[in-house]
Amino acid sequence: MFYRLLAITFVFATSARAATINVAAGHSATKAVNPARVDIEEGYWGTPAPPSFVYVPAGTFIMGDGVAYCGEDERQVTLTHDFWIGQYEVTNREYLELLQWAYDRGYVTATLWSVRDNLDGSIRELVDLDSPDCELAFSDGVFSLREADYALQHAYPEGYDPADHPMKEVTWHGAVAYCDWLSLAEGLPRAYDHSTWRCGGGDPYSAEGYRLPTDAEWEYAAQWNDDRVYPWGDEIPTCSLANFYDNGSCVGWTSPVGSFPAGAQPNLADPIYDLSGNVWEWVNDRGWCDLGTSPEIDPPGPRNGFGRVRRGGGWNFYASYLRVSTRYDNTPGFSYGYVGFRPARSD
Repeated sequence: MFYRLLAITFVFATSARAATINVAAGHSATKAVNPARVDIEEGYWGTPAPPSFVYVPAGTFIMGDGVAYCGEDERQVTLTHDFWIGQYEVTNREYLELLQWAYDRGYVTATLWSVRDNLDGSIRELVDLDSPDCELAFSDGVFSLREADYALQHAYPEGYDPADHPMKEVTWHGAVAYCDWLSLAEGLPRAYDHSTWRCGGGDPYSAEGYRLPTDAEWEYAAQWNDDRVYPWGDEIPTCSLANFYDNGSCVGWTSPVGSFPAGAQPNLADPIYDLSGNVWEWVNDRGWCDLGTSPEIDPPGPRNGFGRVRRGGGWNFYASYLRVSTRYDNTPGFSYGYVGFRPARSD
């Protein structure tokens, strides 16, 4: 498969969206809330700048909406921990920069075809470089960006810059690994044990480092604070609100993150973009459709289940998948051109 390779310059001191930690209304500005060290943000250690995050206060909500796939069950969920969630889906550029950092330190191994884990004895595949949908490439110890053939054929015939498109062809393990690399880069304890893939020893809310949002946290942030059907409200999805498949397609491939401001979740201190559409997003929990209707406090997710949950719908899925209560799952080794992620961290 032919690709046009794009060179990328590693300027770790700056980022298109430098680490911006936002203080929500009612949250004390004097509290130490910024999960990114200043020296990391400014790049003094040659480390990629972390992505921007939005603060989400603890609270109670109804998880499920009675309609969405695997979201038919409605139950009261209370989250007792404030948390931060990525304002944007992790981009190809952000993943590439931190992946190069991790590779240079021996945390991963790589070939022309695959990136694999190298922590705690794990050799799980993290990124499927061999897929024609992957926008990352590797050669002679250096990762680079490339344009995907499908995108060139169906969405961007004149070519495009994949840097700010969401990361794709990343497995659940690859999303988890990114969170742990971010923690290591900031001198924080890793949230995940790569031999068991448990987060926070089984309690993700107690993890000090970066992690994937729990299933409950993701839905809570997406519908905050009025049990909305979609991140933007109850209005039926259109191509001005999200990148999805609508009578053909809105875009035909992913779009740069943040391209649909009208469809952002607007109720928090700063908007959260692309919670519906663009790419599905891995979350922490094991996949299990029937969650029941009993109230829960800080649910860590089912103990059983081979898959991991993904949320939010994608560029080639219909509008019904964009409901914030829709839940799907895949095996953690699954990767495709419509699945990405965004990180989180307990406050």
